[in-house]
Amino acid sequence: MKLIHTIFSLLLFLSFAIAQAPKEKALLWKISGKGLQKPSYLYGTIHVMCPDQIKVDALLNQSFTATQQLYLEINTSDPDMMSKAMKGMLMDKGQSLENLVSKTDYDSMSHIFMDRASMPIQLMAKAKPILLMSAVFPSLLGCAPEGWETRFGELAKNRKIPTKGLESIEYQFKVLDSIPYKVQASMLKEFLFSLDSTKKSFDEMLAVYLKKDINALYEMTVKDPDFGNYEALMLNNRNNNWIPVITAAAKEKSTFFAVGAAHLGGEKGVISLLRKKGFIVTPVE
Repeated sequence: MKLIHTIFSLLLFLSFAIAQAPKEKALLWKISGKGLQKPSYLYGTIHVMCPDQIKVDALLNQSFTATQQLYLEINTSDPDMMSKAMKGMLMDKGQSLENLVSKTDYDSMSHIFMDRASMPIQLMAKAKPILLMSAVFPSLLGCAPEGWETRFGELAKNRKIPTKGLESIEYQFKVLDSIPYKVQASMLKEFLFSLDSTKKSFDEMLAVYLKKDINALYEMTVKDPDFGNYEALMLNNRNNNWIPVITAAAKEKSTFFAVGAAHLGGEKGVISLLRKKGFIVTPVE
């Protein structure tokens, strides 16, 4: 009988260890347990939204105010951020977009880009092609987009608490360099040639985000025909890299972590990985 109870307990433990993916619909999560003196908080963001959609409610503000430092994916308060970004956004070896697509496609892309971004594509032709999409988003969304990162950075500055990064901007650009430039150019072409469907897909994703369904958002992300091929590169590897940083920061002091919401869902997401490390991660809303 004792053996049966032991086996049952082991199976129960294993099933719990495996089934760590969050099932709750929430963007704000509390991290506690495993010797933490005070809880930390984890928030799932979306990097591009219209400003009126970014709302810091009382519960979110209360959680943020209870912490002593802010961690974003990268340290947006770095005074050298702009110079690092200008350097990192360029393709290696002076490559140019016009050499990555046919002349016919390049001419068509140039026309659409000028119409939607109000600037000649030649000005950004040497940038990593995937980055050119950002110049079109204001036209696509009908607003000057903002991200949660900007809002949280402002809140941290007002409270005079430090802002730090889970990874460097150099590493993020290195990740982008791992996606072949021709593939990025193809992604950009598809993006520009199908702006109506792109807008529809973005609206669907935003609706899922506003419902706080992080698992559905994760599924949408990995099933994307372009992004899905780079799930490990863009999500899983980075999630694993972040866990030691998150755990060390949370042990040091109460911390507010804000990362893209797609990083939270799934068995390989940040919430699942923290739970497997023994932390208690529970929804706040």
